[in-house]
Amino acid sequence: MTAHASVAKPGLVCRLLTAIAGIVTVAAAGCATNTSGTGASSTTGASSSPAVPSATSTASASGTASARFVGHWQRHVSTLDITATTATLFAGLDMGPCSRGQAACSETDTLGVVSGDETQLTLTVTAVSYGLKNGQTTPANPNPGPSTAVGDSLQLVSQAPGLLKQTVLNGFPGWQGGDLFWCGVGISPRDQQRCGA
Repeated sequence: MTAHASVAKPGLVCRLLTAIAGIVTVAAAGCATNTSGTGASSTTGASSSPAVPSATSTASASGTASARFVGHWQRHVSTLDITATTATLFAGLDMGPCSRGQAACSETDTLGVVSGDETQLTLTVTAVSYGLKNGQTTPANPNPGPSTAVGDSLQLVSQAPGLLKQTVLNGFPGWQGGDLFWCGVGISPRDQQRCGA
């Protein structure tokens, strides 16, 4: 949820924006002081405004993804949709236990961009949900094994046009072991094979 609050003082107007992930961003929105006495104002930098206390947040995602990473990526039974500041990872899970109602059928992770440049992108999990056989979703994994959790992180490195290599930095117990690749627009037929069947 995004909340907007304005604080007005003589000659000074600042806006406080609270972002979706609970991250507080302070943006100077035309902080001005009247120095001429005639109604004309001159703009001063945001550094002249008093410090505004920020809210406590467990999320540390505040980066921006390069256009090279933004878009739709896929591998085997999984998809990864990346925007400039967030990503959604959908993973189809083991269909045998799912069809018997013994385990989740899918996992959806919401991630925030922590940092990135033209060659790499670091993402951290901000929410996890599981799709069940009956079509409902739940935040708790019905499988008692290790699960993806808020704070888990991964790094994507651009390997070639339309090809990203994923490295788990923290957590993601279901994604451990071996190289994992994501395929997107512009991938070569040879590289396409690296993204699974």
